[in-house]
Amino acid sequence: MHQPHPAEPGSVAPEWVPHPDNAVIARSGLENFERVFGRRPEGIWQSPGRANLNGEHIDFLGGRCLPMALPYGTLVAAAPRTDGLLRMRTLEPTLDEGIVEVRVEDIGPGRPEGWTGYVAGALWGLHEVAECTPGISIPEGFGADMLIRSTLPVGGGLSSSAALECASILAFAGMITGSDEHDDARRAALAHACMMAEVRVVGASTGGLDQTASLRSHAGQVVSLDCRDFSITYRSADALLDGHRLIGVDTRTPHWLGGHEFSSRRLDAEAAARFLGADRLRDLLPETPSQDDVETVLRRWEDAAPTAEQLEGRDPGDAFRRLRHALTEMLRSEQIDALLAGETGVSVPCAVGRILTSGHASMRDDAEASFAAADLIVDTALSAGADGARLIGGGFGGSVLMLVPERNVEAVTQAVAAAVVRAQLPSVRFLDLRPADSGHVVCRDCLELAGMGCS
Repeated sequence: MHQPHPAEPGSVAPEWVPHPDNAVIARSGLENFERVFGRRPEGIWQSPGRANLNGEHIDFLGGRCLPMALPYGTLVAAAPRTDGLLRMRTLEPTLDEGIVEVRVEDIGPGRPEGWTGYVAGALWGLHEVAECTPGISIPEGFGADMLIRSTLPVGGGLSSSAALECASILAFAGMITGSDEHDDARRAALAHACMMAEVRVVGASTGGLDQTASLRSHAGQVVSLDCRDFSITYRSADALLDGHRLIGVDTRTPHWLGGHEFSSRRLDAEAAARFLGADRLRDLLPETPSQDDVETVLRRWEDAAPTAEQLEGRDPGDAFRRLRHALTEMLRSEQIDALLAGETGVSVPCAVGRILTSGHASMRDDAEASFAAADLIVDTALSAGADGARLIGGGFGGSVLMLVPERNVEAVTQAVAAAVVRAQLPSVRFLDLRPADSGHVVCRDCLELAGMGCS
């Protein structure tokens, strides 16, 4: 990981979030679990957050998304119960209220509320997919004691919620089956269960991108996810990272996708798609779309001039902007996918950087999901030498992704850190974002950790 030199006098030293040592965290989790629940966990499971190169607000419209798993994530220590109870505690200081108990039979839409909905929802989702997932048979009265620790910024736009769901469902599946060897078909089913949990239990209008990235990623690779059928092609990140770094900027402006802002964008886009005769907006574009194809669809809209009544009550101007964002975002995803596949013969970092910056402008102007800190960070990063930068995640808070030449990392991070201080915005943290592996078991029984002490 990059270790910056001391800052120049009068400048602001960038704060970096180090890559977590999951073995050290697991040892601490083992001791904490025994202290909280009075027994040893059956295992400790981890699942990562994600950063998305491109594909914001289009997974639920059938577009292509380009996420990668991160070295940062969520760990869950767990032991099974037979009395139908989930007992959960988080070690996140801002959320910890001690042990929270929920009866499994009471889990459903809107129940329980808060962070426990992501954990409980994952078990609810597992029940939903169990019948059609070979090898998953949930015993009567199954419950669990769960202790959660995250190394992701909560609400930082890096899918801390999906990491929590996915680490939880890996724990449930591992305890139920006695095995942590899940093939891709089962991982896809578990990701779908977590997506249903977030939509139907938590009430967030997500489309499955985050959960797929957390459970189906490969180290060193970007996931090229076709959200029409959730098929995956893996693209090496080597060409993208040749002499470059992907750096996340946690703006410390938290977001929550269960709020009205995100869901309203989805409703606008879906109403626009239905008006144009498509169940999925991606179906309005050919397999390999061009800018001309996007313009053709937009002209159809402008010629039709739909009213609010024809758009299920949605504002026509808002719906048009969401339509334009989604179509151009789909085009940007296909362009990046071709670049990562080596089909263009151009400099991958420079070309991707330009596309990232274009994507931010679309999130700001058409999705209208950006905010002051993100806009300032993007503008500052570009001026200081980044090849590209954009808001990632659902927006309305969260993180910025920067693609920076290695030689410019210090200059860019120092400029961004100083700019937000001058603007009297919350100080930011920087994360080194390298494509990591998907969720997995950290240890079973954990006896090897118990004898190592706590660092």
